[in-house]
Amino acid sequence: MKKSVFNSAKIAFGCVAAIALCSLLGLKYSLSAGLLTVLSIQDTKRETINTAIKRLCAFFCAFTIACICFNSMGYSTLAFGIYLFIFVNICIIMEWKIAIVPVSVLVTHLVSEQSTDIMLIINEFLLFTIGACTGMLINMHLHSNTKKMSQCRKNLDEEIKAVLERMSERIITGDKTDYNGDCFKRIDSLMFEAQKTARENFDNKLMNPQTYDIEYLGMRKKQCSILYEMYRNILKTDTPPEQAGIISDFLKKISLEYHEQNDVKNLIGSLDEIFLRMQSQPMPRTRPEFQNRALLYSFMLLMKDFLLLKYEFICRINSDSAGKKKK
Repeated sequence: MKKSVFNSAKIAFGCVAAIALCSLLGLKYSLSAGLLTVLSIQDTKRETINTAIKRLCAFFCAFTIACICFNSMGYSTLAFGIYLFIFVNICIIMEWKIAIVPVSVLVTHLVSEQSTDIMLIINEFLLFTIGACTGMLINMHLHSNTKKMSQCRKNLDEEIKAVLERMSERIITGDKTDYNGDCFKRIDSLMFEAQKTARENFDNKLMNPQTYDIEYLGMRKKQCSILYEMYRNILKTDTPPEQAGIISDFLKKISLEYHEQNDVKNLIGSLDEIFLRMQSQPMPRTRPEFQNRALLYSFMLLMKDFLLLKYEFICRINSDSAGKKKK
């Protein structure tokens, strides 16, 4: 509620400030600057600046087309319609759709004044500039929400730990009737919120933006895809082989040691030892035993991929950090 009230006050203040400045400068149609200010305020600093750049390009394009249309066909509805047809298509091609309405509002002033005089065009340019700049200044207070991002990472990691704990229990039981994938729906929701926050933080830091959170969540998303395959693998195992107990203990070990800074090197070493132990055990004697052992082996390969993703991520981050320090 407080944030909503603050945003409303911010927009109202920016709108009034732009109108007051235009009135002080004696510009015509000063209310339009207030409208442009409102439309210029975006969710992030980067988005606000990118929007302003697109609209600036569209402004010059629109007024060039408008001057040609109005000077050749008069200030008629037909001329405005032809201008709009050409301008809208250019905006679609150039991905300037966000500029169509605000810039076209300024073009209507030419129709109202029945003129394309240079002073009138300068008037419109000043309205545009003051409105856009006021919107950018209003949004300069935005900053990275590190506290929210930290909580998002924590919530996501805790949910993944819980998945691993449940897997350690279910891999040694034959009955999977109450073992469903609802946890992955929660992970998807947490992942969406975390990635949204990471992107907003990145876009709100114009100087030296950090990509760590975006890369970290990308790594976790890949891990979650592997986790889902591990879950499907467990569902197929109707009679867990005796070796499943070893994997169950290892899954518990992963969940206990699961945290952001763990490079999982020791866990990978432990898993390799388990592979060696499995290879030295007697071959399965029956077809069902062979199938379940094969599923267990496939599960272990997925675990290896799961851990390698984290190990490679930590190595890459450490390498990048070392490179920056040398510079």
